[in-house]
Amino acid sequence: MMDAETLMYYYKNVVQKEENNNDELGLITNPNAQKGGILLVGMNPSGTGQEIYKYLDCHDGFWESKHTMMGAYNHKCGFIDLLPVRGGDQNLIIERIKTDENYRRYCGKLLAFTRDYVELLQPRLIIIANRGAWFFWGVVNKWKWMGYTFNNEFASPWEGNRVCGYWSLSQICGIEPTGVNRNSTTTNLVGTYILMYRQHECKGGTVPPERELRFEHIQTIARFIDPEWEKTLY
Repeated sequence: MMDAETLMYYYKNVVQKEENNNDELGLITNPNAQKGGILLVGMNPSGTGQEIYKYLDCHDGFWESKHTMMGAYNHKCGFIDLLPVRGGDQNLIIERIKTDENYRRYCGKLLAFTRDYVELLQPRLIIIANRGAWFFWGVVNKWKWMGYTFNNEFASPWEGNRVCGYWSLSQICGIEPTGVNRNSTTTNLVGTYILMYRQHECKGGTVPPERELRFEHIQTIARFIDPEWEKTLY
C-alpha cells in the first residue's frame, strides 16, 4: 500500500517540478483503510491550501453524509479523490479536459499516481459518488483514461444492475493499455465491483430520500460479493 505522504510527494513532483505550476493540492485518505476492502472515490478536493487530511477527521455536512452512508464499515473504508487539484466547478473541469490538450496531459500525469494508489489498495468494492469521477475509469469509449473494461452481465443483488437510474453496479474484467496506466496490460482489480451512484440530481439538489444510497444497500452488495469478506469490514 502507498501512504498519503508518498502519494502527495508524487503529485507535487508533477505540479511543481514537471509543470512549474502553482495549483494547490489537497489529499484525503484513511490510514486505517483495509487492503482489499471498500474504497470511496471522489473527483477533486474543495477548499484551499496544501494539506493532507484524514478521512475520519472530516466532519462538515458533506462528509457526515459519507460517514453515515458507510455506517459500520466507515472506520476501515478507504477514500481518494482522482485528481488532487483543489477547487473549481467539476463540470467545467471535464469540459476543459475535453478541449485543452495540455490540461488533459497534466491531469493524466496526476491520475496515473492515483491509479497506482488504487491498484496497491486492491479494493473489492469501489463506490464512486461523483458523476464527474465516472469519466476517468474507461466507461466512455472516446476517453479511456485509466482504461478499465467492465462486465455488466452477472447475477446481482437486484433485478438487473441498475436501480432507479441512480445506482449502477459493474465489475472490472480487464484493462486496455493507455498513457494513464503506463500501457499496462494487467491490473490487480479484475473482479472488483464498481458501484456508481448519484449524490445530487443533474440540475442540483440532493436525490430524493427514497433513492439515496444507504448503509443497508452497501451491506447487501458486500454480502453478495462475499459473505465471509463482508465480516472483515467492520
